[in-house]
Amino acid sequence: MKRYTFLLILSLIAGTTYSQSVDNALKYSRQEFSGTARSAAMGGAFGALGGDFSSLSINPAGIGVYRSSEFTFTPSIEYTKSKNSGFSEDKYSFTMGNVGYVASYIPRIAPEKGWQNFNFGIGYNRIANFNREGYLFNLNSGTSLLDKWADLAAGNSPDNLYSFEEKLAYDTYLINNDDELNYQSVLFGNDRMDQQKRIDEKGYIGEYVLSFGANYGHKLYLGATVGIQDLYHKSTTSYSEFSLADNITSLNEFTFNEYMTTSGVGVNFKFGAIYKVTNSLRVGAAIHTPTFYNLDETYDTSVSSEFDPNIPDAFPEDGDAYHAFKSEFVSRTSYDLETPFRTILSAAYLFGQKGVLSVDYEMIDYSNAEFNDSDAGDLMSENQDIANSYRSTSNLRIGAEYRLTPNISIRGGYAKIGDPYKNFNIDEGFDTYSAGFGIKQNNFFFDMAYQYKEYNEDFVLYSGSNDIVRLNNTNHQVRMTFGFKF
Repeated sequence: MKRYTFLLILSLIAGTTYSQSVDNALKYSRQEFSGTARSAAMGGAFGALGGDFSSLSINPAGIGVYRSSEFTFTPSIEYTKSKNSGFSEDKYSFTMGNVGYVASYIPRIAPEKGWQNFNFGIGYNRIANFNREGYLFNLNSGTSLLDKWADLAAGNSPDNLYSFEEKLAYDTYLINNDDELNYQSVLFGNDRMDQQKRIDEKGYIGEYVLSFGANYGHKLYLGATVGIQDLYHKSTTSYSEFSLADNITSLNEFTFNEYMTTSGVGVNFKFGAIYKVTNSLRVGAAIHTPTFYNLDETYDTSVSSEFDPNIPDAFPEDGDAYHAFKSEFVSRTSYDLETPFRTILSAAYLFGQKGVLSVDYEMIDYSNAEFNDSDAGDLMSENQDIANSYRSTSNLRIGAEYRLTPNISIRGGYAKIGDPYKNFNIDEGFDTYSAGFGIKQNNFFFDMAYQYKEYNEDFVLYSGSNDIVRLNNTNHQVRMTFGFKF
């Protein structure tokens, strides 16, 4: 339902929510493979290693590496700080990063060559987290969202104005028209406004996995996973403008609120292989089909305005005693989203029983994401916007583990996530750094990991503004995995 293709680049950096927006197509296509603490500590680089429940969402051949049954669960704590010009917003969240069970069947008389064991796994990995808060502001601005609304309303009768924005502005007396359907805001030419915007996002993508794998001759490991993804995303933005004391206008302030809730289920398939070239060197490859989502979305916008009650004739006679007005519009739609294919190539080198170095290289073309079968009608323009906005990119994940003693290991990791944008002056690539340790005793093991990432986002407070505001985000995660082998 996104309008005005010529505003595409501005809407991408505005942080403005639109139903079936290209921004959400990207958000729901990006994933972070860090379900267990061991995987998180090693940067998610488990495509050629296996033997960890996170690998079922990365390279399902990793389930074939198991030689015993296992149960794991991973609680995690996440903290995000978003800062703009010294003002910051903090967001804490507690999640379950992983719960999983793997059953291993080893034949009583396994042949020296041939199939050695068959494994089955079922469980859950958290692969995306949307939790964050942000506060943006721009003081003493000579532009206003009201000017944009007045320009977009031009030539339309009040009944034909866009229901989510311009119609709400008209109903709250923020823009007014003449007989020729020209619209003007209630601001005068030299009026200046303080602007602020608050962003509050929450949600996740969790993947329930059903995996099967096998080990052939301790050389070749094969696996397949059915992934059922559960998506929930809630976004609330509140944009306000406040009139300065020496303005001529009778307007004191107005607020434009946007609320969007998206939820649904998707399914994908993953296939992978790991080959042991030597006792020290392993290589792996995996293909992930698109995730086919069916999503339900509620989009709600409202505008409220407040005028100075001491200025006569500044508002219609039917205004309330406080000279405040509010209007709201709600829509509910369902649509399908198809995320892109992804390919993962991996290699791992084992230094005897003392350590391991692992690398994953992932390729994904975000321009191939596609909306389908929407209640809102034809989505060809949105799909063209996706193709024009995004590109093929790659992600690199590197992890290392060193065994201090037979029971204690230390780990470190790094991931470089590529920028998905094509031609615009926007860069949403970022780096993550991680570290951790593991302790095992008999059939019990405990892993702990810390992960850090920092990234900047450039916003305009509303589509059409030339004032760019930068939000600096830092994200900290702590994961703890408790595991039992039997």
